[in-house]
Amino acid sequence: MDPNAHLRNELAADAERFCRKLQKQPDVVVVSGDVAFQGAEAEYEYAYQWLKELCGRCGSDLSKVLVIPGNHDIVRDVANKPLVRSVHNAIRNSSELMLDTLMREQLSDSESGPLLYRSLGPYNSFAEQFFCSLYPPNRTMCVRDLYFSEGTKLRVIGLNSTFMCGERDKPKELFVDPSAFQITTGPDVENLVICHHPYSWLGNGEQLDDHLSSVARLLLFGHVHSNRIRLCRDFIQVAASAAHPDRVERGWEPGYNLIELDVAKEDGIRMLKAQIHVRVWQQRPGEFVAKRDRGQEVFEHSIRLDPYIQQPNVHVPSIAETSKTALEIVEMEESSMDDLRRISIRFFRLSVSQRAQIVGTLNLLEEEDQKLPSFERSRRALLRAKERNIVDKLEEQVNRVAGTRREEAN
Repeated sequence: MDPNAHLRNELAADAERFCRKLQKQPDVVVVSGDVAFQGAEAEYEYAYQWLKELCGRCGSDLSKVLVIPGNHDIVRDVANKPLVRSVHNAIRNSSELMLDTLMREQLSDSESGPLLYRSLGPYNSFAEQFFCSLYPPNRTMCVRDLYFSEGTKLRVIGLNSTFMCGERDKPKELFVDPSAFQITTGPDVENLVICHHPYSWLGNGEQLDDHLSSVARLLLFGHVHSNRIRLCRDFIQVAASAAHPDRVERGWEPGYNLIELDVAKEDGIRMLKAQIHVRVWQQRPGEFVAKRDRGQEVFEHSIRLDPYIQQPNVHVPSIAETSKTALEIVEMEESSMDDLRRISIRFFRLSVSQRAQIVGTLNLLEEEDQKLPSFERSRRALLRAKERNIVDKLEEQVNRVAGTRREEAN
């Protein structure tokens, strides 16, 4: 009883045709929140299977997926617990002067921090296979680095605007945490930032708008199901359509976007060139078509960039050389996580006991990990395999256990 099966099938087919037309494959597949409807495990399994199909039809794979949570990804029974609501109320009732300090305190506290994120439990178990899980205080954003051909780094940053979500969310009562205001840029880094809730829903949305307008070239938002594009001098802002919005919504318009980015020189000046293909659902006949901009089937925009400065190689500290944040540093600074993400997809398809067997065999857990949620323990274990240069052994173990599992199933 799936009323949107046809719509999702047509979306995947249209994306497949368009990627062939462009003769390109996606470097990243971004889901800007609301992967599920009620944060249920069965919904995430359904999403996994559909994303697998979508990526395959576009000539890509699941390792390219990047997800952030939306308000439908929280488990509301957990978010509505009295202790959680009391922390929410403390933050909402804080003065603007004390808001930043209070959020840092709550997210850094060993009890209130995990409490604010507990409603994202099923989401995190799903998102971890893509290295997109979130856990306070040091990882409340997901980050992935891509590279343009001339060396500029495109840093894709997903924010979390859901840790204040509850039973009845209202505009201006949700927030992003202080880490969003620590995003920086440089001559070799351009930022693409994703946030589920637009500024109008955030209590600190005006301040976030001021900051991101200065440090991000492309801004992607979800939640509001009408597609909108703002082409500004220094940045582009895209409000994504929903893949399958409620059919009774005013202006019901399912859609998705294909975004092409490149860095090129014009008269010796570096320019970020963007082409945004907005695909929306047309009825009678039913098909995805291009939303037009002044007669054109693509939204085009160019942004002037600072001169490129070749950066020296930066030493990435090992876990032995750093504090608790070493795992975050390793993940953030290294240029490629592709191999580990591909292995991670297969690793998280195994049972909990099978994953534990692999982690134990390779001795990838530390005593400090024991009190962490299972998704966080697994994440740290995979990153340790990379940091210790035993990813090949990890892959051998995953393939061996997965092969045994298939034989037993047969």
